[in-house]
Amino acid sequence: MPERILVVDDSSQLRASLSDQLRKLGFEVDTAVDGQDGLAKAKRFKPALIFMDIQMPRMNGLAATKKMREDPDLVHTPIILLAALGEEQEIIEGIDAGADEYLIKPFRHPELATKVRILLRKVGTADRKLDETTVQGLESAHEDDRAVTRFKETGQIVSKDFAGFTIVDKLGQGGTATVYRALEPINLKPVALKVISPFAAVKDGFLKRLQRSNEISVKLLHAHIVRTYTMGEYQDVHFMVQELVEGAPLDRYVDNPAEKLDEARARKLMSQTAQALEYLEQHKLIHRDVKPGNIYVTSDGVAKLGDFGLSRLVDDTGQTAEGYLLGTPHYISPEQANGAKDLDTRSDLYSLGATFYHLLAGKPVFPGDNLQQVVLAHLTKDPPPLRESAPHISEAFCAIIDRLVLRERDKRYRRCREVIEAIAALPPVQA
Repeated sequence: MPERILVVDDSSQLRASLSDQLRKLGFEVDTAVDGQDGLAKAKRFKPALIFMDIQMPRMNGLAATKKMREDPDLVHTPIILLAALGEEQEIIEGIDAGADEYLIKPFRHPELATKVRILLRKVGTADRKLDETTVQGLESAHEDDRAVTRFKETGQIVSKDFAGFTIVDKLGQGGTATVYRALEPINLKPVALKVISPFAAVKDGFLKRLQRSNEISVKLLHAHIVRTYTMGEYQDVHFMVQELVEGAPLDRYVDNPAEKLDEARARKLMSQTAQALEYLEQHKLIHRDVKPGNIYVTSDGVAKLGDFGLSRLVDDTGQTAEGYLLGTPHYISPEQANGAKDLDTRSDLYSLGATFYHLLAGKPVFPGDNLQQVVLAHLTKDPPPLRESAPHISEAFCAIIDRLVLRERDKRYRRCREVIEAIAALPPVQA
């Protein structure tokens, strides 16, 4: 007997389209026109999963989600919110009300299938419904096969269209992904389209880490965190759609030593990054890779923390095997370098301190090109005081950073709020 899915949306067009997609994936589908109708039908239909629009008459999706979480028969039923770009606050309220995931309209078949598969897997439902051949086949008829083949061979998009997004230009390329400036199809809003390299995707464990990272990052909604709108898979290619930050990462100061970061700006950016880490701390998450290249600064001077590829829950001790090093050597905390499982926010705060130490001193806490020696130094040496390398920085601000990079984590700041308040309490920067 096929699993049941309930679609709750006041748009008859979306109800019909989404129902058709889900039926092609082998599910039994029922629909409801608003939250009140959805609540009644959910009690009778007993779905394995519910799609819930946010903006609806009579009873909106947020109120309906709260009601369902109060019902013993629906309290554990996965709920995916349907939202439009720009409805960030409603999504936050929906997640707080008990929703499990969200989709940004418009969404495509592979993206839809991925979300359904993740949630049904969590509740123990067989994911046999979503075999990859079926999912990929839904979109294949509309693509330029030569462009897709070329991408799979080279890792580069050569078409102006990818998964419905219009490619504008390439922003950058790393070892695992290429990032494009693209336009989403409804409002033509600029976004960052991060396309995973097919060469990285075949590496052992990479896709598993990517999926875990995506599950975390799509739920993070904060002014100082790079927003991830959605994730998907298209023609065997994995991608993420993220907020487009018009600016540059802080490693510009590392790559160009002649360009100095002044203390006033460093205080502001460090405090904003600490606020992002405080948000993660409140959600029992640790980033594990805070570094200059993962802190982006917008054109109007706002810091945003990105790249959650190594993030995990604080109590998820089984995710990384003991002794397996993940992180960036110049900014890694001693306990993370040692492969400890019991990491907490103090590890991220060490990396935050090491980041701004490097930006202000013009060199890392422990310089060197031999990464093994750098890691060993984090484990065995006490960092030299920042003021020795940055005499132009105030003693009080140096003291904050020096405390962040103490080798013994019990001597560091314990919470991000302490760092934020310490920076706020500093006397004004002297000209």
